[in-house]
This record gives sequence, structure tokens and C-alpha cells, in this order.
Amino acid sequence: MDASAEKETATGGPEIRGAGIQSLEKGLRVLTTIRHAGHGMRLNDIAEAAGMTPSMAHGYLVSLVRTGFVAQDRLSGLYDLGDASLQLGLASLSRTDFLSLARATITELASRLGETVTLAVWNGDAPVVVDKIEGRSDSVYEIKVGSLVRLWPTATGRVFMAGLPRHEWEHHLRDTMRQGGEGEASIARFIADLAEVRERGYATTLPSTVPDFSAIAVPVFDHRAYLKAVVTVLGRQGDFDIAPGGEPLTTALRATRSLSLRLGASVS
Repeated sequence: MDASAEKETATGGPEIRGAGIQSLEKGLRVLTTIRHAGHGMRLNDIAEAAGMTPSMAHGYLVSLVRTGFVAQDRLSGLYDLGDASLQLGLASLSRTDFLSLARATITELASRLGETVTLAVWNGDAPVVVDKIEGRSDSVYEIKVGSLVRLWPTATGRVFMAGLPRHEWEHHLRDTMRQGGEGEASIARFIADLAEVRERGYATTLPSTVPDFSAIAVPVFDHRAYLKAVVTVLGRQGDFDIAPGGEPLTTALRATRSLSLRLGASVS
């Protein structure tokens, strides 16, 4: 154990330096290292990732194993999260009010960008808007809470399709596109293009599909890596930058990543 990590005070407890206890912070760093890995780890790999010597990391691992927050496989010797860590995570998730967290996220996003932001979830057939925060200017898109969002060609719909199993949306998409006069070749091409949305992690308004506004749609994931919701920022076309690397997209990605982390998702 790191001899300089803490000192015993006259009352028998560890000396608090600044605003915290160094040894506790280092122990949590070890625990966080294992969590981020997503799989069992060797001692040397944990030490390297946590910025410690192997002997120091081992000392913290001994305590974490004793308390059940880390478990060591008897055969491989690898360290992974223990039952206490899993129970702590489940307890945190059970106390998480998703809609309250999401509303705080889209409220801050609308304030930062000055644009309208919506939150949509999947109702089994289509995306449905469950919350909406207006920006500094009037909304350029008339949509109310409770409204259904078209799968095609909206940015919101494309993110849902990119993140959900194909059987949940394909028949709805085909019906919608056929009603719009699209043929099988066009439908197949549209479905193939969803791979790019999945890879990028967001969708923007398709060129020439909507004359008045532009949109950025970004997914939110939960602890099961399941698509929980989609956050969409709407702005007036020509004035709203939806380009990669632009402030709106960068800000939206940062906000949804933070929300996903709060829901227990492992986000790179």
C-alpha cells in the first residue's frame, strides 16, 4: 500500500488532505479502470492503466476483493467487478429518474445553443416526442409533446433505426416509404445508409428533404447498451450549423454522452 497515501490522525482516522482521502481516490481509480475495461484484467494491466506500480495496485486490489467490489478468477487470476459493485450499480440505476435527467440535459442544451431541442422514445411502432424545450427563438418545426415522428426521412427516425433491431422498425419503414412513392431499390438503399449513421453515432437532416429547418439527432443509451432515447436539436436552415466538428454537433454529442453515462452506459 502507498505509504504516503494517508496518515492516521490522533482520533484514529485517516488524515484528509484538501477535500478528500488520497488512498480512497486511488482505490476508486483502480475500480474505475476495471469498469472501463469491460472485462477481466491482469494486475500489470490494471497498474499501468491506473498509473501505479504493480505492488501499489495489488494492495488496493486486495482490499477491493475483501469488500466484494472486485473479484479474482481462481483459474486465470484476472480481476473483474465483484458482486458489491454490481449491486451498487443496480441500486443507483433504480434511483435514477430518466425523464428528469433527460429534461435537465435538453434544457441545458437548448440554453447553450439557443435552439429547440426534443426528446423522443420508441413506442413500439415509431418515435414519440416526450419532451420539448424551446430555444431563444420561436420553433421552426411545429411538433408537440406526444407527437409521432416519421421514420423516413427524419434525422430522429434514422437514429432510432440505426440503434434498434431491424425487426422492430423495418415493416413500418417500408409502409411509410411505399406510401411516399418509393420503390424497393430506394428502400434498400436507405436501409444500407443506416450503417453510416450507426458508425458516426448521430444523424443530420438529409439534403433537400425539408425546406425550412435542419436537425441533429443523437442517441442516448442505457446500462444494457440499449437505445433509450434520441435527443434532436432543430434550427432554421441556413443559420444552423450541422457540419461535423461544428459547435451544435459537438455540444449535442457531449450532452448525450454525459446523459448515457448517468444511465450506466459504457460510452467511449
